[in-house]
Amino acid sequence: MLIWGTGRFAQQVVERYFDPTQIDGFIDNNPEKKRFMDKQVLCPEDVVSMEYDAIIVLTTYAQEIYQQSKKLGIKTEKMIFAYGNCFVKDLNRDYEFIEKVAGGGISREIQQRYCLIQRPLAAGDLFLDLCNDLKTELSYQNDIIRLETFNLVVKEMRKRNIRGSTAEVGVFRGEFAQYINRAFPEEKLYLFDTFEGFSDSEAQTELERGNCTKGFIEMHRGTSIEAVLGRMKYPEKVVVKKGLFPESLGGLEDVFSFVSIDVDFEQSILDCIEYFYPRMKKGGYIFIHDYNSMLRGVEKAVDAYEARNGQPIHKVPIFDSCGTMVISC
Repeated sequence: MLIWGTGRFAQQVVERYFDPTQIDGFIDNNPEKKRFMDKQVLCPEDVVSMEYDAIIVLTTYAQEIYQQSKKLGIKTEKMIFAYGNCFVKDLNRDYEFIEKVAGGGISREIQQRYCLIQRPLAAGDLFLDLCNDLKTELSYQNDIIRLETFNLVVKEMRKRNIRGSTAEVGVFRGEFAQYINRAFPEEKLYLFDTFEGFSDSEAQTELERGNCTKGFIEMHRGTSIEAVLGRMKYPEKVVVKKGLFPESLGGLEDVFSFVSIDVDFEQSILDCIEYFYPRMKKGGYIFIHDYNSMLRGVEKAVDAYEARNGQPIHKVPIFDSCGTMVISC
Protein backbone atom coordinates (compact mmCIF):
# COMPACT_ATOMS: atom_id res chain seq x y z
CA MET A 1 0.00 0.00 0.00
CA LEU A 2 1.23 3.50 -0.87
CA ILE A 3 0.32 6.79 0.82
CA TRP A 4 0.17 9.99 -1.26
CA GLY A 5 1.07 12.85 1.06
CA THR A 6 3.82 13.66 3.54
CA GLY A 7 2.10 16.24 5.69
CA ARG A 8 0.36 16.51 9.01
CA PHE A 9 -2.87 14.85 7.88
CA ALA A 10 -0.99 11.90 6.39
CA GLN A 11 1.03 11.45 9.56
CA GLN A 12 -2.08 11.50 11.79
CA VAL A 13 -4.10 9.05 9.70
CA VAL A 14 -1.23 6.60 9.26
CA GLU A 15 -0.48 6.55 12.98
CA ARG A 16 -4.15 6.13 13.83
CA TYR A 17 -5.21 3.46 11.34
CA PHE A 18 -2.21 1.56 9.98
CA ASP A 19 0.57 -0.71 11.07
CA PRO A 20 3.89 0.57 9.61
CA THR A 21 4.41 -2.79 7.92
CA GLN A 22 1.32 -2.13 5.76
CA ILE A 23 2.92 0.95 4.19
CA ASP A 24 5.35 0.33 1.31
CA GLY A 25 6.18 4.00 0.80
CA PHE A 26 4.92 7.55 0.35
CA ILE A 27 4.32 9.70 -2.74
CA ASP A 28 5.00 13.43 -2.97
CA ASN A 29 5.41 15.95 -5.79
CA ASN A 30 8.37 17.53 -4.03
CA PRO A 31 11.49 15.81 -5.42
CA GLU A 32 13.55 16.97 -2.44
CA LYS A 33 11.60 14.75 -0.05
CA LYS A 34 13.35 11.40 0.23
CA ARG A 35 12.13 9.92 3.55
CA PHE A 36 8.96 10.28 5.62
CA MET A 37 8.05 8.27 8.72
CA ASP A 38 11.06 6.03 8.03
CA LYS A 39 9.78 5.11 4.56
CA GLN A 40 10.93 6.01 1.04
CA VAL A 41 9.21 8.95 -0.67
CA LEU A 42 8.51 8.38 -4.38
CA CYS A 43 7.72 10.83 -7.16
CA PRO A 44 4.36 10.23 -8.92
CA GLU A 45 6.18 9.21 -12.10
CA ASP A 46 7.86 6.35 -10.19
CA VAL A 47 4.48 4.82 -9.38
CA VAL A 48 3.13 4.39 -12.92
CA SER A 49 4.71 0.96 -13.50
CA MET A 50 4.53 -0.26 -9.90
CA GLU A 51 2.24 -2.95 -8.49
CA TYR A 52 0.31 -2.10 -5.32
CA ASP A 53 -2.98 -2.85 -3.58
CA ALA A 54 -4.03 0.79 -3.24
CA ILE A 55 -2.88 4.39 -3.08
CA ILE A 56 -4.45 6.29 -0.19
CA VAL A 57 -4.42 10.04 -0.84
CA LEU A 58 -3.89 11.81 2.47
CA THR A 59 -3.56 15.42 1.35
CA THR A 60 -5.95 18.29 0.68
CA TYR A 61 -4.98 18.37 -3.02
CA ALA A 62 -7.39 15.55 -3.94
CA GLN A 63 -8.76 17.05 -7.15
CA GLU A 64 -5.31 18.00 -8.46
CA ILE A 65 -3.88 14.56 -7.64
CA TYR A 66 -6.81 12.84 -9.35
CA GLN A 67 -6.25 14.81 -12.56
CA GLN A 68 -2.47 14.34 -12.38
CA SER A 69 -2.88 10.58 -11.93
CA LYS A 70 -5.20 10.31 -14.93
CA LYS A 71 -2.65 12.18 -17.07
CA LEU A 72 0.26 10.00 -15.91
CA GLY A 73 -1.67 6.74 -16.29
CA ILE A 74 -1.76 5.85 -12.58
CA LYS A 75 -4.67 3.49 -11.83
CA THR A 76 -7.30 5.85 -10.36
CA GLU A 77 -9.57 2.89 -9.60
CA LYS A 78 -7.04 1.87 -6.97
CA MET A 79 -6.91 5.32 -5.36
CA ILE A 80 -8.68 6.17 -2.10
CA PHE A 81 -9.28 9.86 -1.38
CA ALA A 82 -9.45 10.47 2.36
CA TYR A 83 -9.91 14.25 2.37
CA GLY A 84 -12.27 16.30 0.28
CA ASN A 85 -15.00 17.62 2.56
CA CYS A 86 -15.28 20.95 0.73
CA PHE A 87 -16.19 19.35 -2.59
CA VAL A 88 -19.74 18.36 -3.45
CA LYS A 89 -18.61 15.34 -5.47
CA ASP A 90 -17.03 12.36 -3.74
CA LEU A 91 -14.09 11.09 -5.79
CA ASN A 92 -14.41 7.67 -4.18
CA ARG A 93 -16.69 5.12 -5.83
CA ASP A 94 -16.15 1.76 -4.16
CA TYR A 95 -16.32 1.78 -0.35
CA GLU A 96 -16.24 -2.00 -0.22
CA PHE A 97 -12.78 -1.76 -1.79
CA ILE A 98 -11.76 0.92 0.73
CA GLU A 99 -12.90 -1.20 3.65
CA LYS A 100 -11.16 -4.27 2.26
CA VAL A 101 -7.73 -2.65 1.81
CA ALA A 102 -7.78 0.04 4.51
CA GLY A 103 -10.27 -1.12 7.13
CA GLY A 104 -13.74 -0.14 8.31
CA GLY A 105 -12.58 2.66 10.59
CA ILE A 106 -11.02 4.81 7.91
CA SER A 107 -13.79 3.90 5.45
CA ARG A 108 -16.43 5.31 7.81
CA GLU A 109 -14.35 8.40 8.55
CA ILE A 110 -13.86 9.18 4.85
CA GLN A 111 -17.59 8.90 4.16
CA GLN A 112 -18.40 11.23 7.04
CA ARG A 113 -15.98 13.88 5.71
CA TYR A 114 -18.03 14.54 2.60
CA CYS A 115 -20.50 17.28 3.35
CA LEU A 116 -21.31 20.69 1.92
CA ILE A 117 -20.93 23.65 4.29
CA GLN A 118 -23.22 26.51 3.34
CA ARG A 119 -23.40 30.11 4.46
CA PRO A 120 -26.66 31.28 6.12
CA LEU A 121 -29.32 31.97 3.51
CA ALA A 122 -30.09 35.37 5.01
CA ALA A 123 -26.47 36.45 5.39
CA GLY A 124 -26.98 39.48 3.18
CA ASP A 125 -24.05 41.85 3.55
CA LEU A 126 -22.86 40.33 6.84
CA PHE A 127 -19.90 38.76 5.11
CA LEU A 128 -17.20 41.24 4.19
CA ASP A 129 -15.56 38.98 1.63
CA LEU A 130 -12.21 40.39 2.70
CA CYS A 131 -10.24 37.89 0.70
CA ASN A 132 -12.24 37.06 -2.41
CA ASP A 133 -9.10 36.64 -4.48
CA LEU A 134 -7.90 33.89 -2.11
CA LYS A 135 -11.11 31.87 -1.82
CA THR A 136 -10.12 29.51 -4.62
CA GLU A 137 -7.00 28.47 -2.66
CA LEU A 138 -7.07 25.13 -0.87
CA SER A 139 -5.92 26.88 2.30
CA TYR A 140 -9.34 28.57 2.26
CA GLN A 141 -11.39 25.63 1.02
CA ASN A 142 -10.12 23.30 3.72
CA ASP A 143 -10.45 25.76 6.61
CA ILE A 144 -13.63 27.57 5.65
CA ILE A 145 -15.10 27.69 9.17
CA ARG A 146 -12.04 29.30 10.75
CA LEU A 147 -11.66 31.81 7.93
CA GLU A 148 -15.31 32.82 7.80
CA THR A 149 -15.30 33.14 11.60
CA PHE A 150 -12.27 35.39 11.20
CA ASN A 151 -14.22 37.31 8.56
CA LEU A 152 -17.02 38.05 11.04
CA VAL A 153 -14.56 38.92 13.81
CA VAL A 154 -12.95 41.52 11.53
CA LYS A 155 -16.42 42.92 10.76
CA GLU A 156 -17.07 43.38 14.48
CA MET A 157 -13.70 45.03 15.01
CA ARG A 158 -14.24 47.44 12.13
CA LYS A 159 -17.69 48.35 13.39
CA ARG A 160 -16.19 49.25 16.78
CA ASN A 161 -13.03 50.80 15.31
CA ILE A 162 -10.73 48.47 17.26
CA ARG A 163 -7.21 49.45 16.23
CA GLY A 164 -3.84 48.00 17.17
CA SER A 165 -1.03 45.86 15.86
CA THR A 166 -1.65 42.28 14.74
CA ALA A 167 0.51 39.19 15.12
CA GLU A 168 0.85 35.51 14.43
CA VAL A 169 3.10 33.22 16.43
CA GLY A 170 3.73 29.99 14.56
CA VAL A 171 3.57 31.16 10.97
CA PHE A 172 4.79 28.04 9.15
CA ARG A 173 4.05 28.79 5.46
CA GLY A 174 1.96 31.90 6.04
CA GLU A 175 -1.35 30.40 4.94
CA PHE A 176 -3.35 32.10 7.71
CA ALA A 177 -1.04 35.10 8.11
CA GLN A 178 -1.87 36.22 4.57
CA TYR A 179 -5.52 36.70 5.60
CA ILE A 180 -4.51 38.77 8.62
CA ASN A 181 -2.34 40.95 6.39
CA ARG A 182 -5.20 41.55 3.94
CA ALA A 183 -7.84 42.13 6.61
CA PHE A 184 -5.78 44.75 8.48
CA PRO A 185 -3.88 46.64 5.73
CA GLU A 186 -3.23 49.65 7.97
CA GLU A 187 -1.81 47.71 10.91
CA LYS A 188 1.60 46.19 11.55
CA LEU A 189 1.69 42.41 11.33
CA TYR A 190 4.36 40.80 13.50
CA LEU A 191 5.29 37.29 12.34
CA PHE A 192 7.01 35.19 15.01
CA ASP A 193 8.57 31.91 13.93
CA THR A 194 11.90 30.10 13.81
CA PHE A 195 11.20 29.43 10.12
CA GLU A 196 13.26 26.27 10.71
CA GLY A 197 10.89 24.03 12.66
CA PHE A 198 10.36 23.41 16.36
CA SER A 199 12.87 23.80 19.15
CA ASP A 200 14.54 20.40 19.58
CA SER A 201 14.25 20.51 23.37
CA GLU A 202 10.55 21.43 23.42
CA ALA A 203 9.76 18.90 20.69
CA GLN A 204 11.42 16.17 22.76
CA THR A 205 9.48 17.22 25.84
CA GLU A 206 6.16 17.11 23.95
CA LEU A 207 7.03 13.68 22.56
CA GLU A 208 7.75 12.37 26.06
CA ARG A 209 4.46 13.81 27.35
CA GLY A 210 2.55 12.12 24.54
CA ASN A 211 1.32 15.47 23.21
CA CYS A 212 2.51 14.91 19.62
CA THR A 213 4.33 12.46 17.35
CA LYS A 214 7.67 12.31 15.53
CA GLY A 215 5.94 12.62 12.16
CA PHE A 216 4.23 15.82 13.25
CA ILE A 217 7.56 17.39 14.23
CA GLU A 218 9.23 16.29 11.00
CA MET A 219 6.65 17.85 8.66
CA HIS A 220 7.00 21.38 10.07
CA ARG A 221 10.53 21.99 8.76
CA GLY A 222 9.56 22.96 5.21
CA THR A 223 9.19 26.74 5.23
CA SER A 224 11.12 29.97 4.73
CA ILE A 225 10.78 33.71 5.30
CA GLU A 226 10.89 34.35 1.53
CA ALA A 227 8.00 31.95 0.87
CA VAL A 228 5.89 33.50 3.64
CA LEU A 229 6.49 37.08 2.49
CA GLY A 230 5.60 36.04 -1.04
CA ARG A 231 2.03 35.40 0.14
CA MET A 232 1.56 38.87 1.64
CA LYS A 233 -0.45 41.52 -0.19
CA TYR A 234 1.05 44.27 2.00
CA PRO A 235 4.58 43.02 2.78
CA GLU A 236 5.62 46.54 3.82
CA LYS A 237 3.38 46.14 6.90
CA VAL A 238 5.06 42.88 7.95
CA VAL A 239 7.70 42.73 10.68
CA VAL A 240 9.46 39.36 10.78
CA LYS A 241 10.60 38.25 14.24
CA LYS A 242 12.76 35.20 13.60
CA GLY A 243 13.66 32.94 16.50
CA LEU A 244 12.11 31.20 19.47
CA PHE A 245 9.31 33.01 21.27
CA PRO A 246 9.47 34.86 23.68
CA GLU A 247 13.21 35.50 23.15
CA SER A 248 12.39 36.78 19.65
CA LEU A 249 10.35 39.65 21.11
CA GLY A 250 13.54 41.64 21.57
CA GLY A 251 11.91 43.92 24.13
CA LEU A 252 8.85 44.60 21.95
CA GLU A 253 6.06 46.45 23.74
CA ASP A 254 2.96 47.09 21.67
CA VAL A 255 -0.83 47.03 21.86
CA PHE A 256 -2.57 44.36 19.78
CA SER A 257 -6.02 44.09 18.25
CA PHE A 258 -5.79 40.59 16.72
CA VAL A 259 -3.39 37.71 17.42
CA SER A 260 -3.19 34.19 16.03
CA ILE A 261 -1.37 31.63 18.19
CA ASP A 262 -0.41 28.44 16.35
CA VAL A 263 2.68 27.06 18.05
CA ASP A 264 1.23 23.62 18.92
CA PHE A 265 3.17 22.94 22.13
CA GLU A 266 2.13 23.49 25.73
CA GLN A 267 4.87 25.76 27.08
CA SER A 268 5.00 27.88 23.92
CA ILE A 269 1.22 28.36 23.97
CA LEU A 270 1.39 29.41 27.62
CA ASP A 271 4.23 31.86 26.90
CA CYS A 272 2.17 33.41 24.10
CA ILE A 273 -0.96 33.86 26.19
CA GLU A 274 1.00 35.37 29.06
CA TYR A 275 2.54 37.95 26.75
CA PHE A 276 -0.34 38.86 24.45
CA TYR A 277 -3.48 38.59 26.59
CA PRO A 278 -2.60 41.53 28.89
CA ARG A 279 -1.59 43.62 25.84
CA MET A 280 -4.83 43.17 23.87
CA LYS A 281 -7.12 46.07 23.08
CA LYS A 282 -10.57 45.75 24.61
CA GLY A 283 -12.73 44.38 21.80
CA GLY A 284 -9.85 42.53 20.15
CA TYR A 285 -9.55 38.79 19.56
CA ILE A 286 -7.06 35.96 19.93
CA PHE A 287 -7.34 32.76 17.87
CA ILE A 288 -5.61 29.72 19.36
CA HIS A 289 -5.25 26.97 16.78
CA ASP A 290 -5.43 23.22 17.58
CA TYR A 291 -7.26 23.70 20.90
CA ASN A 292 -9.52 20.72 20.17
CA SER A 293 -7.10 18.42 18.38
CA MET A 294 -4.59 15.62 18.83
CA LEU A 295 -2.09 18.20 20.17
CA ARG A 296 -3.04 17.77 23.79
CA GLY A 297 -0.70 20.45 25.13
CA VAL A 298 -2.73 23.32 23.63
CA GLU A 299 -5.77 22.90 25.87
CA LYS A 300 -3.51 22.21 28.85
CA ALA A 301 -1.77 25.56 28.31
CA VAL A 302 -5.07 27.50 28.28
CA ASP A 303 -6.20 25.69 31.43
CA ALA A 304 -2.88 26.47 33.11
CA TYR A 305 -3.17 30.18 32.31
CA GLU A 306 -6.70 30.36 33.73
CA ALA A 307 -5.65 28.47 36.87
CA ARG A 308 -2.63 30.73 37.38
CA ASN A 309 -4.74 33.88 37.11
CA GLY A 310 -7.70 32.57 39.07
CA GLN A 311 -10.35 33.46 36.49
CA PRO A 312 -11.64 32.08 33.19
CA ILE A 313 -10.91 33.63 29.81
CA HIS A 314 -13.89 34.63 27.65
CA LYS A 315 -13.50 31.92 25.03
CA VAL A 316 -15.56 30.05 22.46
CA PRO A 317 -14.38 26.91 20.60
CA ILE A 318 -15.33 26.71 16.93
CA PHE A 319 -15.85 23.63 14.81
CA ASP A 320 -13.12 24.17 12.24
CA SER A 321 -10.71 21.56 10.91
CA CYS A 322 -8.22 21.90 13.79
CA GLY A 323 -10.44 23.03 16.66
CA THR A 324 -9.63 26.72 17.04
CA MET A 325 -10.40 28.52 20.31
CA VAL A 326 -11.58 32.12 19.88
CA ILE A 327 -10.84 34.45 22.82
CA SER A 328 -12.77 37.71 23.10
CA CYS A 329 -10.73 40.33 24.94
